Amino acid sequence: MKTHWNWLEGVVFIASCVLVALVMGYLAVDAWTTGSGPPDLTVRVGAPVAAANAKEWRVPVTVTNHGDSAAEEVHVRVSLRGGREPKEVAEFVLAYVPRHSQREAWVAFRQEPPPEGVEAHAVGFATP
Repeated sequence: MKTHWNWLEGVVFIASCVLVALVMGYLAVDAWTTGSGPPDLTVRVGAPVAAANAKEWRVPVTVTNHGDSAAEEVHVRVSLRGGREPKEVAEFVLAYVPRHSQREAWVAFRQEPPPEGVEAHAVGFATP
């Protein structure tokens, strides 16, 4: 017994085959061209913002991973400079920073951050 396809079934079948082939091709090209280098983290600090209660200052921090692999448990230290010793230090941990992406966080200080007086750097990370 021979069954005949409906034209809609044929279109859906062909479209799904093309879609699966395109996804497989994209994944193959991505796997072939992506390097296996370590994470390359940079930390950028934004402009301080006064909190509504005026008892603290909040500073946005952006962590960017330029590397070819992800970073886990990224420890970031942000400090207010006031001479040789930092006036105040804040730390936070980002659970995961994928390759070629960025994550944002905020830290809070009790003292007003001076212009160009906020330093931030990644202290350490783990690789998955």
